Amino acid sequence: MAPVSLGEVMRPARVGYCVLVGIPYKQLTVGVPKEIFQNEKRVALSPAGVQALVKQGFNILIVGGGVAGLASAGAAKSMGAVVRGFDTRAAALEQFKSLGAEPLEVDLKESGEGQGGYAKEMSKEFIEAEMKLFAQQCKEVDILISTALIPGKKAPVLFSKEMIESMKEGSVVVDLAAEAGGNFETTKPGELYVHKGITHIGYTDLPSRMATQASTLYSNNITKLLKAISPDKDHFYFEVKDDFDFGTMSHVIRGTVVMKDGKVIFPAPTPKNIPEEAPVKQKTVAELEAEKASTVSMYTKTLTTASMYTAGLTGMLGLGVVAPNLAFSQMVTTFGLAGIIGYHTVWGVTPALHSPLMSVTNAISGLTAVGGLALMGGHFYPSTTSQSLAALATFISSVNIAGGFLVTQRMLDMFKRPTDPPEYNYLYLLPGGTFVGGYLAALYSGYNIEEIMYLASGLCCVGALGGLSTQGTARLGNALGMIGVAGGLAATLGGLKPDPQLLAQMSGAMAMGGTIGILKSAPLLLPGRHALNAGLLAASVGGIIPFMADPSFTTGITCLGSVSALSTLMGVTLTAAIGGADMPVVITVLNSYSGWALCAEGFLLNNNLLTIVGALIGSSGAILSYIMCVAMNRSLANVILGGYGTTSTAGGKPMEITGTHTEINLDNAVEMIREANSIVITPGYGLCAAKAQYPIADLVKMLTEQGKKVRFGIHPVAGRMPGQLNVLLAEAGVPYDIVLEMDEINSDFPGKQWRRRHTSKHPLNIVHEAVIVMKRSLGVGYAAVDNPIFYKPNTAMLLGDAKKTCDALQAKVRESYQK
Repeated sequence: MAPVSLGEVMRPARVGYCVLVGIPYKQLTVGVPKEIFQNEKRVALSPAGVQALVKQGFNILIVGGGVAGLASAGAAKSMGAVVRGFDTRAAALEQFKSLGAEPLEVDLKESGEGQGGYAKEMSKEFIEAEMKLFAQQCKEVDILISTALIPGKKAPVLFSKEMIESMKEGSVVVDLAAEAGGNFETTKPGELYVHKGITHIGYTDLPSRMATQASTLYSNNITKLLKAISPDKDHFYFEVKDDFDFGTMSHVIRGTVVMKDGKVIFPAPTPKNIPEEAPVKQKTVAELEAEKASTVSMYTKTLTTASMYTAGLTGMLGLGVVAPNLAFSQMVTTFGLAGIIGYHTVWGVTPALHSPLMSVTNAISGLTAVGGLALMGGHFYPSTTSQSLAALATFISSVNIAGGFLVTQRMLDMFKRPTDPPEYNYLYLLPGGTFVGGYLAALYSGYNIEEIMYLASGLCCVGALGGLSTQGTARLGNALGMIGVAGGLAATLGGLKPDPQLLAQMSGAMAMGGTIGILKSAPLLLPGRHALNAGLLAASVGGIIPFMADPSFTTGITCLGSVSALSTLMGVTLTAAIGGADMPVVITVLNSYSGWALCAEGFLLNNNLLTIVGALIGSSGAILSYIMCVAMNRSLANVILGGYGTTSTAGGKPMEITGTHTEINLDNAVEMIREANSIVITPGYGLCAAKAQYPIADLVKMLTEQGKKVRFGIHPVAGRMPGQLNVLLAEAGVPYDIVLEMDEINSDFPGKQWRRRHTSKHPLNIVHEAVIVMKRSLGVGYAAVDNPIFYKPNTAMLLGDAKKTCDALQAKVRESYQK
């Protein structure tokens, strides 16, 4: 290699039959083929240096599976690079696969086989899907080699300027189609240059620059051609024919002959039996109409967007017109801003922390105690019905507050690793004590700063949700939530200024509380439940009419009591029909409901704190519910209305399952585990039900000590609740850095040698060398469909009770390593 200094670093690649080196990776320079600078002087190249760099994890994408592309793939793969190959022809993709490269395909099925071994031009839809794939790959690869050509036409531009500029600085692109215009928009034919940190090699005369190598290759090809013409003779002879079939030796030779007996006979006549391409299927009128309907013009699209904004802004104007007073408008402003903050805050939370987030929002929603405190009365005990209800509301809300923060802290403690540094969370008592103590001092001095306290407490609650977005700030988030709730309650008491007896009653209600809930997980499908729930809802809405029409106390308390009773009954009938498997969605939905109720309480009491916190809780619960429903391919209505297991959201004919399943015993499973080097475990709801996280954690520890790479892939559907399995595994001592979401680990699956699924009962795509499925039986699970992976040739079924099987597997693996 002859270096050309373009910076301090480099990336290596092997292109065709020459080695290329490009920028930045610390300590090396960019280079090009040695022949360019050393006048054909052939120097033996030791690949050791390049190989060491390639093994650091360089990713190479090769577009075009011709001679140069496949040679590049083989050379780069032999040096340890991660190679990906793309071609529109299925045969070329198989060639990439045979060389150890990862073949890339688009979702759209269309063959690119053309005549003469070249690819044909593809459809518009295919090209769009292809561009989407290339755009994603450009962000991931370090070296990009493209060799795509179309006979008789300009080379297709496959990579736009934006794609190239999205690559990592120091990447290298090699355009072997530069002579025909190039596959890169940024290629300068005939030049080597750097565009925004990306080295471009676009030489159009590579054969001339490497004449020795090019001549050797050409002579080898000619020699093989001559031997093919007369393999069993010592002299060159072939009877040239003008009548020949497509693909025969006569076809090949006739096309190479220019002159015979002094007569020019080039070009060759058309061969017989030319295979015809499959005729393009004409689209039906219905298909064309469907395409037309799906293709929205820019005018229609813009008009739709403009109409939406018009409706939204008109609605805001109408809200201002019907607002009873200025305070209401100010509260709507607070509500809107808090909702926006909650939306953006919750979307940033990692799935592993969704469970702690639900817990902390549940604790913050306990600020409904503020409404109870405002309505409490009497002395040491309430003296009226309304005061008793207010005391009960305060009591129940206090259970939420204390229990929510305590459970959140316990879940976060489960994520702690032995190697983590010590924590000093008690120091957060300093800002909390200063906040509450400072307010009490200001109150004693005659200052009324309750509104500022509400604002500061609301911001602390926002910080609590934001803190739960990452492991590093989760404990700070929990502390901020405690500070916010404490400040809000203190400001409420300060604003009410209760007498000592009432304060004692308030303190007693807030200090006591505890609930125990024991529910079976099977859904209770009552006959006519949908009609029953609809009737209860209609009766509840109907109860509002006399409440609004008659201002008397008797009518009001009767309506409120009736609606409360009806709502309680409807809550029981709704949740009973759902069952334990979908309870996480119900929890988040009910959490969201409590947030919107808190907002209503804030509007009623003109309390900014309740409005801000209610908007945060309502939006966070709604977003988490949406995330889980999308992961389960279910609609929220399907879950809440008890459609679980009774309807299907999928359409079309289910996958036809053929073949027989393969069963193994514990000894076979242990042998497979011992032979594997890389293992991915996908736990499901069965692990939760069997409490099998402890033997699994011990098994993972043993395998890791034996040098095996073990990780967990959390499936969003089988996990039922985002973060639930993360917490269970953390509780058992599994390091959270090996517990990954399925989206994070999907790209690694093709290289895994063994994978175990833990009775999650939801179909998965199988792309691994070996899969062990642990399940009680071959029956259907929560998805209520037959699972096709049971019958795959690389799937082995380990049937039995999850807890007993995990314990036995753990014991046998330990025994095998102790021999």
